Amino acid sequence: MKKKSDSKKDCEDKVANIPVCRECGIELTSENWYDSDKKGHYICKKCKYKCVKKWQRNNIDKYNQLVRESNHRLRNEVFDAYGGKCACCGETRKEYLTIDHVNGGGNKHRREMGFSTSTELYRWLRQNNYPDGFQVLCFNCNMGKGACSVCPQSKEFQMLFEEKLKESRYARYNWNLRLNIIEGYGGRCELCGEDNPHFLTIDHINGGGSKDIKMLGSWYKLYKKLQDENYPGDNYRLLCSNCNCALGFNRITEEEILQQNKH
Repeated sequence: MKKKSDSKKDCEDKVANIPVCRECGIELTSENWYDSDKKGHYICKKCKYKCVKKWQRNNIDKYNQLVRESNHRLRNEVFDAYGGKCACCGETRKEYLTIDHVNGGGNKHRREMGFSTSTELYRWLRQNNYPDGFQVLCFNCNMGKGACSVCPQSKEFQMLFEEKLKESRYARYNWNLRLNIIEGYGGRCELCGEDNPHFLTIDHINGGGSKDIKMLGSWYKLYKKLQDENYPGDNYRLLCSNCNCALGFNRITEEEILQQNKH
């Protein structure tokens, strides 16, 4: 039979072994304690969130760098899972790659899932074990695919595109306007030399492209404005979608693109 003093000691030991949050002192349970913290990190979810936010505020530059590195790793993992290269042209440089919805409907899918960034899509793909219906394309092939739902480098594209122009006077007008803009700005990407008209677009050198398009209403209204103003060069230049998007997403610098194309 245990002595009274032994029972008291057992009770004290039991209380002493109950984990509590080091910040607020509440008892830690499976509901308020992350599994990843149960190996020596005695802090509840609420207090951990506060500590993380405080660290982020006090180390904003380091935090932003860590986020960029994490997003970079995630993007590369997703690209590798889907073959690691453009399914159309074979481009392997990851700064020029993106994820494409094979059967279209990318904008609809993003709206339905509430994705506001590509990172959210990449995270969803990884969490769902890389489902079918997606592929890697370079920005050139991805943007060019929008004209006929197939890549401009595929065999059937030219036939489909010519049929589209025959069927629609509006499509013919827009295409001729685009060709005029391309010719007016030198006919090729200023950085890499790409000259396929389906891959070329106008870049706002000093930024503000989204604001410009929103104000005018469409890309073709911008093209009409540039044509009417005799192709001003103060804030406009011709880039391919690969260079334009890679620069816009801060994946690469102009100097790096120019260096790549020296070889």
